[in-house]
Formats: sequence, structure tokens, C-alpha cells
Amino acid sequence: MFQRTLRLLAFGNHFAVWASSLIVTGILSFFLVKYNLGNNAHIIYQEVIATITLGVWTFGMVLPLFNAYGGHLWLVNHILSYLWLTSFIFSAQDWTGGRCTTHAPTSGKCGLKKTVVAFNFLAFFFLLANTFVEGLLFRAHRDARVHPAGVHRARPSSASEGTTATGV
Repeated sequence: MFQRTLRLLAFGNHFAVWASSLIVTGILSFFLVKYNLGNNAHIIYQEVIATITLGVWTFGMVLPLFNAYGGHLWLVNHILSYLWLTSFIFSAQDWTGGRCTTHAPTSGKCGLKKTVVAFNFLAFFFLLANTFVEGLLFRAHRDARVHPAGVHRARPSSASEGTTATGV
């Protein structure tokens, strides 16, 4: 029951990450095509991270729905959470605090820019949360494989149980 709950929670996190990366990819692709921002390193970095995440999570999103899944993507979640944190920092530096109209694309579009900032943070947050969820799932899956249900480990007996030793 505990693993089923963790797998459903992992699926929800995976879906949220996938949806966030889809939105960020769409908006940044629009910026790159419409405003010819091929030399803007921050936007290119954000687009690459969002596209990689979208590709990985398109297939990885459904893995928690299978009973055999045991949190094997926890390391990928951990790595991508740092990459999304960097993406969030780049977008926050460029487009918050009154810099929305002065940073590329300079034609305004502040609503879209702030949407990118928000979904960068959401992707980071759900990846970080999923790192913990998948870590617990991985541990529970490993423990279930090492100690199957109904099989108990035998405790080592000590010398003092059932015997009396005379020390001469």
C-alpha cells in the first residue's frame, strides 16, 4: 500500500514536471523564432533544459504506473532539479524586478516572460519533491526485494542464550 501511494505521488510529480517543461518549451520556442534570439545564452540554456526534460518525461512519466517500478529515476530527478534551479535563476535575473521590458525580447511580452519564470520554479520544485519521493520508493522497493514478505531473517544467536558457560 505504501509503495502504491508513493508511485501515485511520483506520477503526479512527473506529470507536473512534464506540463511545466511543455509550457516553458513552447514559450521559449516562440521567443527564439519570433525575435531571432539565437545568441542569447540564457534563453538557449532554458530551452535546452526544458526540451531535454520534455523528452525524458514523455516516456518516464508513465513508469510509476507499473508495479515493477521502484523509483529508478531518482538520480535523474536530482540532476534535473539543479539544472532547473539554474534555469529559474537565469529567468528571474533577466525578467523580474523591473527588468522585464529591458531584457530580450525587448518588445514587452512581460506576461509570457513571467510565465516562464513561474513554470521554471514549478518544474524545479516538483523535481526536488520527486527526488525525495523516488528516494523513498527506491528504498521501499529495494527492501521488498531483499526481504520478501513472509520471509524473516534469522537472528544470530548469542552465546548466552540457552547455555551456561563456565569460564575456567
